[in-house]
Amino acid sequence: MLHEKEVPYNKSTVLIKKSMSDISQNVCRTEMEHFLTSLSCVVVLLSLGGEAAVINVNGTLGKSVLFYVNYGVPANSLIQWNFFPPGGAAQLVAQYFSTYSCEETLKGRCEVFPNGSLRIDNVSYDDQGAYTLSTQIIGSAINNTRYQLRVYAPLTAPVLRTIVSKSPPTSGTNVTLQCDAAGNQNVTSYSFYRDQKAICSQPNVICSESVLNFTPIYVNDTGSYTCTIENPVSSNTSNSLTLIVIVPVSNITVTSNISGLVWPGIDSISLRCSALGTNVSYSWSLQGTTISTGTRFQLSANKSTLTISPVTTSDNGTFICTATNVINSLKSGEKKLNLASPVSAVTLISNTSADLWAGQDSVSLYCSAQGSAITFSWRLNGNPVSSSPPYNIIDSTQKSTLTISPVSKNDNGPFTCTASNRANNITSKGINLNINWFPDGDIQCTVGINQTIQLGCSWPGGKPAANVTLRFNGTENTGTDEVISSVTSSGNIHGSNLTCNGDQLGRTSNCTVAFVPPLSFPNTTIPPVTEGAAAIMTVNLTSGAQTRAGSSSSQVLPAQFSWFNGTDNSPIRTGGKFNVTSTSYVSTLKIDPASASDSGTYYCKATNIIGSTTYYFKVEVTKRDGGPSNGGLDGGQIAGIVIGVLAGVAIIGIIVFFVLKKRTTKETIYENTDSVPANLYENRLPSAIGTEMTRKEESNYEQLLVSPEKSIYHTVIAGSGK
Repeated sequence: MLHEKEVPYNKSTVLIKKSMSDISQNVCRTEMEHFLTSLSCVVVLLSLGGEAAVINVNGTLGKSVLFYVNYGVPANSLIQWNFFPPGGAAQLVAQYFSTYSCEETLKGRCEVFPNGSLRIDNVSYDDQGAYTLSTQIIGSAINNTRYQLRVYAPLTAPVLRTIVSKSPPTSGTNVTLQCDAAGNQNVTSYSFYRDQKAICSQPNVICSESVLNFTPIYVNDTGSYTCTIENPVSSNTSNSLTLIVIVPVSNITVTSNISGLVWPGIDSISLRCSALGTNVSYSWSLQGTTISTGTRFQLSANKSTLTISPVTTSDNGTFICTATNVINSLKSGEKKLNLASPVSAVTLISNTSADLWAGQDSVSLYCSAQGSAITFSWRLNGNPVSSSPPYNIIDSTQKSTLTISPVSKNDNGPFTCTASNRANNITSKGINLNINWFPDGDIQCTVGINQTIQLGCSWPGGKPAANVTLRFNGTENTGTDEVISSVTSSGNIHGSNLTCNGDQLGRTSNCTVAFVPPLSFPNTTIPPVTEGAAAIMTVNLTSGAQTRAGSSSSQVLPAQFSWFNGTDNSPIRTGGKFNVTSTSYVSTLKIDPASASDSGTYYCKATNIIGSTTYYFKVEVTKRDGGPSNGGLDGGQIAGIVIGVLAGVAIIGIIVFFVLKKRTTKETIYENTDSVPANLYENRLPSAIGTEMTRKEESNYEQLLVSPEKSIYHTVIAGSGK
C-alpha cells in the first residue's frame, strides 16, 4: 500500500511516494553487515521526517553544552545526531553503536552517551542551529527528537545614567534613566531597582527595554538605583546611581509625646516638628519669643525636637515651629499644652436628713470637687467602701455618687469622700446618717423554772428600743427590750396564757404560751424497718388547740423527755445502738442498726411544769427478704386484725364517753383495753415544784385533751394497724 505525505522542513517540502514498508525493506537494512547503509538511511529519513516538538537548549560561548535525553533508549540501538545549520543542509555530526564517534564538524569536542545524550565542548556561535537525535533498533521504526541550540556570551556590567533638564531633579518634573549595555551584547531583558526593590510597576514609572521614565518624579523616588541585564546564560548589574529629589517645605506639623493632661512640676514633655522638604531646618517660639537651649528647654534632632523639663504654669502659652529650606519657609499651627489643675473645693452632702430604717430605706451621698482628672474613693468609719451591694458607686468627671440600698444598722457613719489626682488629694468632712432598725426577729415568750416560775417577754436589738408588755393572769408589766416576771406554782396557772406584746414606732409583734401539759401529734405508726437499717422515733411539741386566736406566734412550754422500752418499762439512754437527742421542745430516739430483737413498743414521756404526756411507738423490724423478723403474720393478716380491733375500740370508746359524762367532774377515769394508750396525759404538777395538792385541786387539772386532728384517743398501740 502506497502513502503520499508532505513533510515541511527548512522551508522546503519533500514528496515521498513510497510506502514506509518499502523504505524499511529496500533502504534501511536490518543486517549488521549493512551497518553503514543503515546510517545513511537514517540521515535520509531525518531529512524527510515529519515536524515534531523542539527542545530548546542554551549554551554559553566557550563552555560545554549537553543535549540531554530524558527517556530510555533500548539497548543495541543505533544512535545518530544530525546538525542543521541555519540555511544549510543536514550534517551527520555524531553517532553511537557500541561505541561513539564524532564527525568532522565536532571532532575532538563531542561525546555521545549510551542513553543517547550528546555533549559539545567549547561551543561557538557556529554551533547554533537545529539538532536531531535518531534512534533505531535494527528492523524497527526510527524515533526522532529535535533540539534547538542558541549560544550566548556572558554579559558584562551595564552603565546606568540620568537624562534630566537640570540636576539634581526637582519633584514634579520628568526624569529618564538609561541602562547602557557595552558592546554588541546579546541582552534579552532589562530590570530597574530602587533600594534593591523593583520599581517598574509604580504608577509614575514607565519601563521600556533599556529606558526608565518618571512621569513625573516625586520626593518618594529619592533613593539608590541600579539596572540589571539578562540573557539565558548570565546576568549583570550596573553601578549604583543615587537620586536626590529636591522638594519645597510643606505639610509642617507639631506633635507631643503626651496626648493628655500635662502636670506642672511633675511632667516633662517633648514637642516634635516635622515637615516635607529637602534639607529643612527648624526653629521654635513661645508667645512670639524665640526659644533657645536653656535650663528647662532643650533642642535636638536638628532643632526639630523641643524638650521642656519640667513643665511649669508659665508654659501656658502658644508654641510655634518654623521649617525652612532653600526654596521656602513655613510656620506650624499654634500648639498649646493641656496643663492640669490640682484638687480643690471638695464637698459631701446627703439627699436626706430624715431618719432611715435599716433594711427598708435607701440614701444617696454626693461628693463633688474641682480639678483635673479626679478620682474618688469612699470610706465608712475609716474603712474603704467598694461598689458592691448594698453599695453602688457612680463616678463622673467631677462628681461621685454613693447610693446605699437598703441601709443597714452599720451605716451610721461617718462617711467620707476623698478626691485625688496626680497633683494632690483632699478628703471631705464626715457625714453621719441617723439610722433606726427593728429588733431581731419576733418577740419571744420565755418560761423558766428556778425557785419560782420565771416569765419573760424579750424583743431586743432595735433602735429605738421596743416597748414590751407582759400579761399573765390579769397582771401586766411593761418595759423596753425585755420584761421579766415571777409567779409561784401555788397559784392557779393551769390553762393560763402568757402573752407578750411588742411595739416599736407602730411595728408590733406578739406571742403567747399556753400553760398546758406537753402536746404533740407524732407519727406513732413507724413503717417496718429492714434489719440493719435505722429505726427513728420523734416527738415534736406543738401548741395545738391552745393557740389563742389573734396572736401572731404561739409557743409551748419547755419540757424534759424520757424514753422507755415498752416491753419492760426500762429507761433508754444514749449508748450502743441507741441514740437519744433532745432539746426543750423536740426529742428523737434512733436505733441504728435495728435488729429483730428491737421489735416492740417504745414510749416517750414529755414533762413540763403543768404535767406530762406519754407517746407510744410500735417498731417492727423485718428480715432483709421482706418477711417479719419474728416469723409472724404477713401484712394482709395483720391488716385484717387491726381493722377488727379498731372497730371494737371505736365502739368501746363511745360507751366510755357516755359513762364518763354521767360521772362527777372530780374524777377522770381511763379505761384501757389490753393495749396501752397512744397518748397518756398525767396532769399532776411535778413534785419538783414542791407544792402538795389536794385531791380536789388535782382533779381540776385532770382533763381529756382532744387534739384538733383527733376526736378520740385510741387505746390501740400506735402502729399496730400496719
